[in-house]
This record gives sequence, C-alpha cells and structure tokens, in this order.
Amino acid sequence: MAENVFMSYVSASMEGNTMISHAGCSGILIARDCVLAHGSILDPVLSRSADSLRFFTALNSGDLVRTPDGLIDDLTFQIRRSHSSFKDESAKLVAVWRCPLLKETLDVSLASFTFNNQRGFNRLLLSVFLVIKFSNSLETSTEQTKAREKNTFAQDDRSSERRKIEQILSQLANQAATGQLTKGAIVELISTPFGNPFFRDSTSHGIVGNLLGVDDCLILVDVTSFPGCEGSPIFSTNDRGERSICGMVIASLIQCRGEWMNCTFAANLLPSLKLILRDRVSKGDFQYSSYAMPLPCRIPTRKNILEKSVAIVKCGPNWGTGTLLDEQSGTFVTCAHVVTMAPETTIKLATSHADRYEWFAEASLIYKTSNEQPYDVAVLKIDRKFKEHSMKAIKLADRDAQTGEQILSIGFPISLKGRPTVSSGVVSKSSKHMLQTNCCVYSGVSGGPIVRRANFEMLGIVVCNVALSNDSLSYPRLCMAIPTVVLKNPLDDYLRTA
Repeated sequence: MAENVFMSYVSASMEGNTMISHAGCSGILIARDCVLAHGSILDPVLSRSADSLRFFTALNSGDLVRTPDGLIDDLTFQIRRSHSSFKDESAKLVAVWRCPLLKETLDVSLASFTFNNQRGFNRLLLSVFLVIKFSNSLETSTEQTKAREKNTFAQDDRSSERRKIEQILSQLANQAATGQLTKGAIVELISTPFGNPFFRDSTSHGIVGNLLGVDDCLILVDVTSFPGCEGSPIFSTNDRGERSICGMVIASLIQCRGEWMNCTFAANLLPSLKLILRDRVSKGDFQYSSYAMPLPCRIPTRKNILEKSVAIVKCGPNWGTGTLLDEQSGTFVTCAHVVTMAPETTIKLATSHADRYEWFAEASLIYKTSNEQPYDVAVLKIDRKFKEHSMKAIKLADRDAQTGEQILSIGFPISLKGRPTVSSGVVSKSSKHMLQTNCCVYSGVSGGPIVRRANFEMLGIVVCNVALSNDSLSYPRLCMAIPTVVLKNPLDDYLRTA
C-alpha cells in the first residue's frame, strides 16, 4: 500500500562546494525502494541550473524519461519513511515524466490561476512526476551504466530498470483503479505540512469538490493543505475504513484573479499512469486488477439532486448561483448583489455540462433587497416548465441550523468551468440573522445553497467570504450565509400565490 514519506535534498554545487539543505516536501512510497514525487520540489534547482532548466523545458509529454548522467548528480534526496522516525535514507532521481493531460488542463483551462508554492517555474513543473530510488538499491554494473547513457527508456525498451519502474507503476495503477473516484467522495490527505518532519503524517479529511480537465485528470478537494504538502498522497475511503490511493497533491496555495482559493489541487493518478503504461496495456502485459474495493464513502447525492437544484445566474458582468425553490412556477433565489444591474440588464440562467454552459432562460426580477436592507436576497422567475428530471427544487429547512452541524455548499465558481463545485464543512456559528460556516466557497457561489448533509434541506444562502477592511484578500473558510428560516414564511407565501 502506498504511504506518505518526508523528503528533502542537499546539493553540493548550488553555492560553491557548500552542502545546501533545502526545504522538504512529501512523497509517496510506492515500493520498498522507490518513491513517487512531484516536480515542484525541483523548483530551486531550476533557478540555479541552466542545464536542468533546458532539460525540463524540452521534456516531452507522456514519455518516461531517464535523467541524463551528470545533469543533477550532485543532488541527493533524503527520505524518511513513516515507520523509521529518525532515520534518513539517501536516494537519487532516476526518471521523470510529464503528464500531457495535466499540462493541457493547467495551460488552457486554468491559465488564470497562480500557484504560490513555487517560485517561478510553476507551469513547467506542475505536470511533472519524479521517480526516485534509494541509493542502496541502485545497481552499478558496467552494462547498466552504459544503458543509463541513453536519455529515454523508449530507446531501449528492454532496459531492466525501465521494466522494474513500469512494474512498480503498474502496481500503483492497480491500487488507484480499485476505487471509483466521484464528486462527493470522502478523501484523506496524509502529508508533511511546510516540509517540516515534525509535522510528518499530518491528516486532513474532506471531499472531492470537482473533477476537472481532460479525462478528469485534476481533482479539486476541500482538504486543508499547506506548502510542503506537494507530492503527498490522497486516499479515498470506503464505509469499512479501507483506503485506496487516488491522487497526489500538486498545488496547495492557489489564487485566481487575486482571490485566494483555500482548496487543494491533486493529480488524478490513474489517467496519468494509464498513459505512461499505454504500451504495456496495448500488448496485454498489464491489466487492472479484477479486485474491486467497495465503493468509496461519499456524500449521498440522491441522483445528483444538489447539482439539479442550482443554475448559473448572469446579469451583465456579474456572475452567481441561483437555487431552484419551485419547479412549477420556475422560482429561483439568489443574492441581490448578483443581479444589482437588473431590471435594466437582462438576467440569464444556465445549466452546465462537462465543458460548456447551456443558457436555457431569461429571468424576471420579482424582488431584490436594497443596499440599506439587512439581507442580500433576490427572487427570480422564469416562464418555463422544466422537463422531467432536468432540475429539481430544493426544500427549505423548517428548523434553525445548529452550531457544529455538518453541511454542504454548492455553486459555480467563476474561475472553474464545468459542473458545480461542492464543499463540505460545519456551521461555525448560528444566529437569527446570519450563518457562519467553514465551507470553502469562491466568487460565483453567491446565491448557492447551504444544505444539511443528512437530508439536503436548505439552511442558508451563500452571500460572501470575510475580508478585512485593510486587506483585499478574502478568506474562503469564513463563509457567511443568510439563514433560510428568516425567509421561509415570505417565500412560502409568494410560492402559494405565484
């Protein structure tokens, strides 16, 4: 079973002959003598080594490539396994590959994102994986030394070292294939925050908020991570507590258009491994295990009722989420600040698919609060009946939210195209006029519902995150929402007469 390890490295050539120790990160022990790591750990190396920069710039997508002799021979990794608390073992980088699925997704769909865990080569290294082997396992025979002079394993498909690495990656792919990764799946992150061995094997739980990109190659999870968590494993869990590795953290501190997104991006390992092992799969040398672990624990979606209850609301340049309250009358609720330009500006509604939006109606503004009023609410209506199963109204809760109650939020972040994003959390504080939650929400989710995890009753309407008056940065884990109990009676009265 794959497990988290702590990694750091030293280099003798970066500043003369002085041994320089660099901040550590996490890695995944995938065999007794082999670790899979993320390319971000090499960011300081690329800033000091022109040869390394040229090598990674020219690295072809989808090819398993042997690191050329002499490239970074001075680089020695120190790896601390989970079960050996104080013993560091030396290791060397032996192979790398760039995932073309991740590269396309990051370069095209997420071009406006910045990743603060890296100093300057984020786009170059975000889609790169590293294979690192313990030094005492590396053979040094003359034949292997000659074989290592070749830059790519593709030039010598019979390379014994390539076969060993492929076999290890095949075993990892089998582990990744045992679970079914879906939105709402409960996941566990085991990592080394800040690359400090004192924090090794720290655990955080969350859910899969969305699957993004080509072949769902990128996982958005709402677990809490920090710099140094890059390279750490993410596991899906089932009802029996059994774990199956599904991803590797590639970015912890993420911003989009100046907004801090307190989520974690992870590479979905199975699509990337299938590409690397494509030759073996086509030849029949490798098949995914027939053993299927029970489905991972997940938030019950009742046939995606949450996704069917929300729509994108666009009014001029403003973008938000609308929640369907009644199917017969076509009544939605959203935030007043989303439709502040109405009725002078047309309000449009859309549903989303994997990579496109379907604008299905124009909405009439029935009511919106003014800036002087205490709430931020608008009621919209469309003149259209929904086809069966296309959208489903959500039920308003009859009783107040309780502090500590488990909840979900859902909505359409401006920064992420595709289906709505889900986040889990709890009610941090509940009062008559405001709900405070720790759900991870972003611009575009305003107007989306906060629901009870147990029965999907709507507890609140997402309004905003907290931002300090002297700081333009908002804090996505301090989410404020309007309790629906204060709106239930007037909304019910309207729906009876609509």
